[in-house]
Amino acid sequence: MKLRPFASVHPLLAVLLSVAGLWGCEDSPSTEGVSTLGSCVYTNTFSRELECKEYTGAGWDLASAEVDCARPLAGQDSTFFPALACDFEAILGVCDVQDSRFSRDFRLFLSGDDASLCTAGESACTGILMGTFEASSVCEGAAPAPPPSGGTVFIQPYQECVPPVEGEAAGMSDGGQVCTQVAISGCTEPGRRFDDYASCEVILTQRPYYAYPPAASTDPEDPRLSDAEYMNDMTWLTEQVSACACICCHSDSSSTEGASGWDIDQGPLWIDGVDDEALAMLGGFSDSRAFGAYTPENNNGFNRTEVGLPSTDPERLQAFVLAELERRGRDQAWAEGVSAFGGPLVAQLEHVPEACASSEGISDDGTITWAGADARYIYVMEAGSANPGVPPNLDLPEGTLWRLDVGSADAAVSSGIQYGVVPEGVTQRWPSEGAAPADLVEGQEYYLYVLFDIGVPLSRCTFTR
Repeated sequence: MKLRPFASVHPLLAVLLSVAGLWGCEDSPSTEGVSTLGSCVYTNTFSRELECKEYTGAGWDLASAEVDCARPLAGQDSTFFPALACDFEAILGVCDVQDSRFSRDFRLFLSGDDASLCTAGESACTGILMGTFEASSVCEGAAPAPPPSGGTVFIQPYQECVPPVEGEAAGMSDGGQVCTQVAISGCTEPGRRFDDYASCEVILTQRPYYAYPPAASTDPEDPRLSDAEYMNDMTWLTEQVSACACICCHSDSSSTEGASGWDIDQGPLWIDGVDDEALAMLGGFSDSRAFGAYTPENNNGFNRTEVGLPSTDPERLQAFVLAELERRGRDQAWAEGVSAFGGPLVAQLEHVPEACASSEGISDDGTITWAGADARYIYVMEAGSANPGVPPNLDLPEGTLWRLDVGSADAAVSSGIQYGVVPEGVTQRWPSEGAAPADLVEGQEYYLYVLFDIGVPLSRCTFTR
């Protein structure tokens, strides 16, 4: 399994949908007794590899399975095969998901013949999807899956202000401190290193992380090495990456287990490790808005609204990326045609809610009920409100009437709480703590949105009071 966690990608969900697969197999665990409506083969948005999702009957019909296969959640270039099961070559195992959070059962097939990847595959299945992992012969006897790096509960972004590292100049904030947004899209002051001023352990709770070496290596005779202008741009770009949370996964010296996919420590031409699609995203030519962004004035001047990689000079970054793409035989039109980044995050923002089932919604006495597991985020919104996305700028849509958050160190809350009553250990994020939410009006439609954790929804449905 090969994950490609980009500089601002979301935590849990890239793992959720980044189990790589190949079509055609002999070593699959038994599917005897499993009802299969069909299967979906697609190119995963994150891993760029083929995967297969099998619709195992419960909660599905042929039409809903085909619609699911066609939507952005699956990835790109998806093909639905009615009545055909997934069938793989060189398989690690099968993740059987029967979790009421998803309302519908399914199976994901993890391909590969490298036993060193078994623990990562099992961890993604059991720790993210809450599924059951059935190993193939490749993974029999493999070591138990370790806890995911950085923990499994999303830690909300916050600002950290500390004195400058010894030997560095005073910071730009009050008292000469250096203030940093501790978030995937956050950056410290230009010319400093993010991991000197913020915790990469916190960052790893906000995204998936899996170490694998860069695919490309650099020819020591490459003419770019003697091109002073190009190398000046590379030095500047390295400084830009170093100042931002990207360094937590894309620097061998800063990451916990090694760089992930591209590595600024690889050498002066580390850009060769960034594939074309990721390069298009970093330059802002493909859409990565679903990952969230700070405004430059709240992020030490770093802009991520115009480009994918936070930058103090978006125009310079775009010019460099475009020239690099053209060197590789790509042009701006190609880059702008790369699908939006964010996979499931994009799908969540575009989700169209349906009416709540009888077991979901808010009853006449104000009891809120939702499907599945305990929750960490609960929204009651006006009908027609945008879907909540990731912090810092997409997680409080206009029209939110009430929002509750459970802290990362606290226990999630069970269905059955009362509208307007804040349970012990829970924080009311909106309206401001202590203020009462607006009364619900009889006969009016509302939107209930409940999340297991950031990016992992439980219930997203409309109800009439």
